[in-house]
Amino acid sequence: MFRRASAAVIGWRITGVDADDPIVVPVPEFVHPLVGGWVVDVTRHGKVMGIVVRRQRRDETIDVHFGMSGRVIVNGRSPIEELAYGASDDTRWHRFALRFDRGTLVLSDPRRFARVTSARDRADLGPDAWSIDRRTFRERLSGRRTAVKAALLDQSVLAGLGNMLVDEILMKSGVDPRRSVASLDEATVTALHRNTRAVLDRLWKRGGSHAGDLAVELRRPGAGCPVDGTPLARANVGGRTTFWCPKHQV
Repeated sequence: MFRRASAAVIGWRITGVDADDPIVVPVPEFVHPLVGGWVVDVTRHGKVMGIVVRRQRRDETIDVHFGMSGRVIVNGRSPIEELAYGASDDTRWHRFALRFDRGTLVLSDPRRFARVTSARDRADLGPDAWSIDRRTFRERLSGRRTAVKAALLDQSVLAGLGNMLVDEILMKSGVDPRRSVASLDEATVTALHRNTRAVLDRLWKRGGSHAGDLAVELRRPGAGCPVDGTPLARANVGGRTTFWCPKHQV
């Protein structure tokens, strides 16, 4: 969604950069020399959006990680008008911007979880969760003994799944998030792979991870499971607050 909106700037020339937030843009020196260059592509791998800039016959990629509450605004418009975690149009939340000959691309983030870095410093990422095939999915999980939720959140295992997405996938697959990966049989791994793609497809059309069936309003103790109405359980799994149904997720 953000990549698609940002693709509008392909072919635009950078005329200026705003990179004054030291938390969101920890090393601003890498982006300022790109002024005068042209955006030749906008890519996505997992949670990372890459803005590819060509200057003096060399390509440099700006990695944008939106975190929990970041969003992109291109020429005053965002594909998500309001995120569940409180993003707004207030210019105080504008943490990074590329100014072009034909407009602007702004990163807005009230909570400052977003990061703008050079692709040269990109951490090792696993295969993209949206496009991974079943065989590779099985291989990435093979041999792991951590909780399945922790494994799916690990960006070095699979790139692109966040807390709410994993809870949604596990709910659709009927898998307890605390369950060890080593305990999963072939049929369960197949269901996890199938539902990973299905959930990502569905929530992309709906407008983001906050639009799942296990939506924000249900992420509270005692709320009813959207599948069978059983009161949801809550615990910290894989370092994240996790909700699941104790009846159908086993």
